[in-house]
Amino acid sequence: MKTWILAGTLGVCALLANAQSLPDSQTVVIPGGRLQTIELPAHRYFMSAETFGQFRGAYELSNGQVLYLRNAGSLGAMMYARIDDQEEHRIIASDSNRFVALDRQLAMRIDLRDNGSVGGEVQMLVPAEKLASGDIVPAHVQSLSLASR
Repeated sequence: MKTWILAGTLGVCALLANAQSLPDSQTVVIPGGRLQTIELPAHRYFMSAETFGQFRGAYELSNGQVLYLRNAGSLGAMMYARIDDQEEHRIIASDSNRFVALDRQLAMRIDLRDNGSVGGEVQMLVPAEKLASGDIVPAHVQSLSLASR
């Protein structure tokens, strides 16, 4: 009995030691643990300036920042988004209520409800950051909800 327990313990230790020394090519990727990205749609959704007019304006985000949407150009065909005083991003419609920045820095869904309230979410790319400790927080996509109004 003691021999079996000792053999089992040694076997587990050997497995743990082997798992710690696996080369990178054998690293297991856990589904859902990958970096989320902002992708351009395969096909643009046509949205007239008149239709986009419903979305123009300012939207408060759950973290207190503000998303601004506007259009410009001939016939108001070009659409833009920015958060607070950050740089502006040219956006395209990817669906009747979804927009993506051409530089893949922002994506948003804006739900205009029949009762006049608004819902949805914004995804924005947060650049990599070096902390005072020397650790690096990699670039990542942050999701924020639109504050209800």
